[in-house]
Amino acid sequence: MTPTARARARHFSARIASVGIVLAFVYACSNAAPTLGPTRGSSPQASVLGATAAVSAAASTSATGSATLGASGSGGAGQGPSGSPAAPHLKAQPTGAGGGPIASATSVPTIPARPRPAVTVTIVAAGDIACDPAQNVGTPQDCDQAATANLIGQLNPTAVLTLGDNQYQNGTLAAFQSVFAKTWGAYRSIMYPAIGNHEYLTRGAAGYFGYFGVPAYYSYNLGDWHMISLDSECSYVGGCQAGSAQERWLLADLAAHPSTCTLVYWHEPRFSSGEHLDATQMNAIWGDLVAAHVSVVLSGHNHDYERFVPLGATGQPDPAGVTEFVVGTGGKNHYGFARAPLTGEVVRNDTSFGVIDMSLGPTSYSWKFVPAPGYTFTDSGSANCVG
Repeated sequence: MTPTARARARHFSARIASVGIVLAFVYACSNAAPTLGPTRGSSPQASVLGATAAVSAAASTSATGSATLGASGSGGAGQGPSGSPAAPHLKAQPTGAGGGPIASATSVPTIPARPRPAVTVTIVAAGDIACDPAQNVGTPQDCDQAATANLIGQLNPTAVLTLGDNQYQNGTLAAFQSVFAKTWGAYRSIMYPAIGNHEYLTRGAAGYFGYFGVPAYYSYNLGDWHMISLDSECSYVGGCQAGSAQERWLLADLAAHPSTCTLVYWHEPRFSSGEHLDATQMNAIWGDLVAAHVSVVLSGHNHDYERFVPLGATGQPDPAGVTEFVVGTGGKNHYGFARAPLTGEVVRNDTSFGVIDMSLGPTSYSWKFVPAPGYTFTDSGSANCVG
């Protein structure tokens, strides 16, 4: 081969090598993994991490939630504004280099939302509490509302529930301000009341609604529990029968707030061996609560303490039923029992003032009846929620 031919061959080989390098570079670029980038208009992290973080943040709640309101103070029915907004069910959408979606999210690491820590809260409850100002005498046999109020301070609960007949004799605003406000009213900022028949002895229960500023029935969240306050004075809110305004509101509220643990309270007990016996007007609502797997019902009205095993819709013991406590021991006076213990009634007492102290955990609860000074009766136990 002549020198000229050898030079031409070396030049041709160099060109072939250059083309090979270019082709190899192009091939490598075309097979590179896509780089994740932000969705248009979003922050750099929002496209992948933001949705999960938002769910986690929205799922975090305080011990007390906003209320879902029922009937207004005038007794009219209707559903008010909802409280805590539901956590948005968002799904992270990964994006490609140009901001558009990529074909598969399998290569994108998922960051699970951190669950809200389990919360245990405590409540103190009782009904039939403060004597009329003109009759506020006789402690400790009667009008012992100051002693039961002092128990609240010692127990330091998350919330205080009143079970109706909070202020005797007619529940006027002046009476509330004179007696209730100076005893149980010290805890009004954490108080969630229920209304009783004596409050309605003032036209429109104006004293009760004026003092507490709550509807006739409403709900709220407390820790992991859904709490519902109802009005057992059914004639003032259009009835409590199936299809009534309160019953329709209750069904909607239960459906909107499915919970492992739910506690409902009102004034007149569905089942009782006390002076006023059973409040049969609450029959349809009791059946609704059994069907919804509510765990606990608290009531007052009969001035005694009673505890039942879980009861089904007809009042017969049922492990999947509702456990009822009657706690009409807030201080007004005592009533004797009118008949023998009912089926499923396991504890009762008609001589002690006191309050029920309950600890409400994520899937279970415990209780203790705490007597006022001078009394020795107590009752305690624990159970799992049935929801």
